[in-house]
Amino acid sequence: MSTRDVDNFSFEQFFWSSSDLMAVVDMDGNFVLVNTAFRHILGWEPEELVGQSYPNFIHPDDLAHLGGVFDPVDGVAPSVVELELRERCRDDSYRWMKWTVRKDGDIYYAVGRDITQRKETFNALAVSLDKSRAIFDAAVDSIVVIDKDLNIVEASPSNDSTFAFPREETEGRMALDFVHPDDRDLILDALARGFANDEVMKVRFRGLHTNGGWVMIESRGRAIRDAEGNPTGAVIISRDISESVEAERALQLAKEEAEQANIAKSEFMSRMSHELRTPLNSVLGFAQILQMELESSEELEMIGHIVRSGGYLLELINEVLDISRVESGSIGVSLELVPVTALVGECIEMVSGEGAAAGVAITDECDIAPLVRADPQHLKQVLLNLLTNAIKFNRVGGTVTLTCREENGRVRLNVTDTGPGIAPEMHERLFAPFDRLDAESRGIEGTGLGLALSRGLMEAIGGSLGVDSAPGTGSTFWLELPLATTSADFAEVERDVASAPESNTAVSATILYIEDNIGNVRLMERLLAHRPNVRLITTLSGSVGVELALEHCPGLILLDVHIPDLSGYEVLERLHGDERTASIPVVMLSADASHEQIQRFTDAGVRDYLTKPLDLKYFLSQLDQYLQENEVSID
Repeated sequence: MSTRDVDNFSFEQFFWSSSDLMAVVDMDGNFVLVNTAFRHILGWEPEELVGQSYPNFIHPDDLAHLGGVFDPVDGVAPSVVELELRERCRDDSYRWMKWTVRKDGDIYYAVGRDITQRKETFNALAVSLDKSRAIFDAAVDSIVVIDKDLNIVEASPSNDSTFAFPREETEGRMALDFVHPDDRDLILDALARGFANDEVMKVRFRGLHTNGGWVMIESRGRAIRDAEGNPTGAVIISRDISESVEAERALQLAKEEAEQANIAKSEFMSRMSHELRTPLNSVLGFAQILQMELESSEELEMIGHIVRSGGYLLELINEVLDISRVESGSIGVSLELVPVTALVGECIEMVSGEGAAAGVAITDECDIAPLVRADPQHLKQVLLNLLTNAIKFNRVGGTVTLTCREENGRVRLNVTDTGPGIAPEMHERLFAPFDRLDAESRGIEGTGLGLALSRGLMEAIGGSLGVDSAPGTGSTFWLELPLATTSADFAEVERDVASAPESNTAVSATILYIEDNIGNVRLMERLLAHRPNVRLITTLSGSVGVELALEHCPGLILLDVHIPDLSGYEVLERLHGDERTASIPVVMLSADASHEQIQRFTDAGVRDYLTKPLDLKYFLSQLDQYLQENEVSID
């Protein structure tokens, strides 16, 4: 075989076995010879292409690249050129090919390599870079790129609006030059963590403004790493948060001021409660004693007016103080499991006399016995108010009906009356303080605070209160509370609704009364004259009271909260701190009826906390019970 034969054989082997496209094209641009790679890459059979014009298989947008590629440059015509063109496949799609074309006389020898994947990757990267640049240039927040030595490599245009420094004045400078000296350690610590753990860096610091002042900056950043994972710098995004920080500071200050105002209001309400109830205790107390001692019907009638008017005044004081606590958010709440049936029965019993006097029948149709989680005292207060209103705004011969149902995990209690009804447009006015809907013109007593207070109390204990009514159909006031899971020991939540025990004057004891108001002392002396077996020792001083307790070891101590030399709490601490007086039962008698105060003394272990003005008959019954339990003789 000659050298020419070997060359021809080698060319044919190379031509037909090549994985790249190989073609021979004549001067007119027609395919003379193509290899089988056209089948594998573009889907064309070689015989389909022979004789076809090569430009017909090029993307129209790339045809311009073909013209003049072999034209002389500086008088020298190239013999080999490279072209990147999109070739048409048999399915009419296109693939990128990189052609190396050699011209030999009137013949072109072309070898093409498929670069579609590389081209797509490059195009995607170009798009990504273009997007990144657009984001970088258009970002509202400042974006800076720093190297590992904290030099600013690049800054976004928005750096001007954040720090007011042109990017030209920041690029190439140390990033810490723009940070307050006292905050630089914060930046260094954040960068150290970000470089070590690849975590997002978050930091607030004071940044230098071009006006020479400092602005509050919030920054977030992420480390940039090389192929081996070593940090080479970081991208930091920053924004000026001076206004929001100032707003947060103002909000916090306003919150603190509101809290202080609430504390001051609570203290004022506590003091007002004490100041208003203390004189009223003497007024109602001596009036009740007169009711016990007088026999003339005319005199009893006059005293009855005093007691009723005093009771109305006390109700007004209670409601004003309670609604103030509700509005200030300082109302005390103690949630317990409350059996609705027992509570309803207790409330009906308490208003039954009022209903009978008004000629209104009260019917209990609560045929279920659910437990709700509520504050029993507040819930009782609300239900009593609804029942009293249903009687007051009813008619002679009318009815008040209580019904109860469970629905969607809640318990609804309805109080329905047969009164005149209320127009829908007036419903919301019912719950506005002091708005009585002209009830005073009909001679109906009241303060206009009951329903407003009741709604506030229901919301405070997690419930709700509303009304359904229309003229001529009566009214249904309803309250809703969450249904509670039945207690394993139901007896623990059963409420004691029995009446107070009858007086037992057979038991003798010494009682110590520590009270700074002389009127209240005289009232107690006069009241206990009805208990001749009781010896009463009184003092206006807390410290003297402690000494008297040690000297006489009384069977019961009655203690006021507000005493000039020692507070009632300090007296209680001294009594409990001495083994000689630690076991003596203490009953608080105070005009301070705040829930917080009552809870404080209850937690401290007092036997009871009774608020002034005292219900003297109830107080005597409780006193008899204390004495009977302790059975301490007069010394």
